Amino acid sequence: MAGCRRRKLQRKHKPPLRRRDVLTRFMVDLGIHYLEVLGLDKAMHFLRKHHVPDMVIQRVLSFPQYRRRYQTLDE
Repeated sequence: MAGCRRRKLQRKHKPPLRRRDVLTRFMVDLGIHYLEVLGLDKAMHFLRKHHVPDMVIQRVLSFPQYRRRYQTLDE
């Protein structure tokens, strides 16, 4: 397949996303923002409402040092 090799080369230079589920990643990022703006209870309620796994909620909200770091283009 000629297209596969080209796609592999295109993806090779993109920084990898840690979380493959983009929707859950977006909800977790929004939950972190809610934590900073609205507080712990509202952030936890928001993440549970959007079916984010409890282990992820606990890690993200309670232990900021264990949050996953995403590579940016600036790094």
